[in-house]
Amino acid sequence: MNNFYDDPSFDYQKYWQGREYEDAAERIALKRLLKIIGKKEKLLDIGGGYGRLTPEYVKNFKNCLIIDPSEKLLSQAKKFCLKYKNISLQKGIIEKILQKDESFDVVLCVRTFHHLENPHQAIKEIHRVLKPKGFLILEFANKVRFKNILKAILKLDSNLLVEHKPEKIGKSKIPFYSYHPNQIKTILLSESFKILKTFSVSNFRSPLIKKIIPLKILLKLESLFSSASSKFSLLRFWGPSIFILAQKK
Repeated sequence: MNNFYDDPSFDYQKYWQGREYEDAAERIALKRLLKIIGKKEKLLDIGGGYGRLTPEYVKNFKNCLIIDPSEKLLSQAKKFCLKYKNISLQKGIIEKILQKDESFDVVLCVRTFHHLENPHQAIKEIHRVLKPKGFLILEFANKVRFKNILKAILKLDSNLLVEHKPEKIGKSKIPFYSYHPNQIKTILLSESFKILKTFSVSNFRSPLIKKIIPLKILLKLESLFSSASSKFSLLRFWGPSIFILAQKK
């Protein structure tokens, strides 16, 4: 992951150009969960990159730490977060977090799990650095999104939806995996997390839909659908991205 994001030919900030809907959908989800958590002392943003989501959480915490394996992204974050006095940066990986046990009230992990073939060690480390009753906001790519269920039905191939086998997506230089939500939930429960909220995000991620429906309307629909998906199990795993709010026991 480090080499890919440090590649001079790849600009992660430019990657988000044309993805305004996905960016805003994740911000809506994050704001919703932060409202539940309230203001706390310390937050750890794992794989925070150049600090894309910092404007959504920075005011809720006295101290925030972004860790990322990419020196290039951390250099960009230094400029992007310059106006914030309560943010620090550190090079690091999710499988071996350098911070002490029980250091953080909240851990945020968005667009990081899709680079992990085996997420169990990551969740163990998150549990270790969280304070008792601390919160985890976790996002991961959804293997059983509606599009994949339809594909499995049409191909008569249930292997596409096997729970404990991550699906490798695309032919990118960097590994990209999606997970069955039950796999992630099983790991969380095995590591003594209580799952408080689960809902679908980026539910209308489609080039055609984004082209014909104005962004403001699309985001209103996104907010309504995500809220409904947390209440109705049939909608919970509809979209390509899942957000989970979990609490360390």
